[in-house]
Amino acid sequence: MKKLILLLLPVGVFPAFSQKVDKSQSRFSLGAQYAHEFVIDGFVRVREWELPGDKMNLKELGMNNYPALQLFVKKRLKNNGSFTLTYDHFFMRGRATFDRDIIYNGTIIDGTQGIDVSPTRYNRATFSYRQTVLKGKLFDLGYTAGVVLDHIKFYLDGKVSAASEKNEVFEGFGRQAFPYPFGGLNAIAHIGAISELNLEVSGTYVPEFKSFYTEGGHVNLQYSLFQTDIHYSRRVSDVEIEVGGRLRYMHLFQESPEDTNILRTFTGGPYIGVVYNF
Repeated sequence: MKKLILLLLPVGVFPAFSQKVDKSQSRFSLGAQYAHEFVIDGFVRVREWELPGDKMNLKELGMNNYPALQLFVKKRLKNNGSFTLTYDHFFMRGRATFDRDIIYNGTIIDGTQGIDVSPTRYNRATFSYRQTVLKGKLFDLGYTAGVVLDHIKFYLDGKVSAASEKNEVFEGFGRQAFPYPFGGLNAIAHIGAISELNLEVSGTYVPEFKSFYTEGGHVNLQYSLFQTDIHYSRRVSDVEIEVGGRLRYMHLFQESPEDTNILRTFTGGPYIGVVYNF
């Protein structure tokens, strides 16, 4: 009899352990993603008073690709909705030499000695609400709404020319950081009991407006963002593994009598992530 019980015990235990864990029953999720961004297009340009600044293509600065890290926490609601707080850090890097001086933020930089973008600090914070409006056995459809804030300190680090009156080799875009609204649509296709295919498209366009910031006068701001994300996820107990790809486009414009700051990035690349549901 004891032998029979020992034989039957694994049969009862292992199916129970491998059952689908419904993440909709979990209240919270913690996630992390590692992405590798390949630069498709983009530029930076900073005027300071009468010096217009050179329009520097990101690839021209040696920025061909760079890693990015994302962390997020999600709180699920009883109405098939959720709140998510997300933090992105972009490890921008690049180095290039030029046969001329480069004018950036009123500083004349000796391009022949090399320019390094790597000290740049680019962080993004996003707070969003997601609501499922159509929930089915095969797929779900929903929308996302929220705010996004980019905080950027962009460097063109190099040797300052003796002819330069200034020696500041960075521009603090973050001094006029602003939380911009955005919206999006999402779809989830259920593949079996523990796998999903997710597609999300989101973005915003905020026309130029006069902000409350001042720098030699009122600062006008304009912002646009587009992002598309597709990934496959698979659940193992309370953990999800994600593999996907993402396209990101961002255009940031800041202008006052003293400055005109423009940064545009267009990147795409794969990512891998892990999510813990509890």
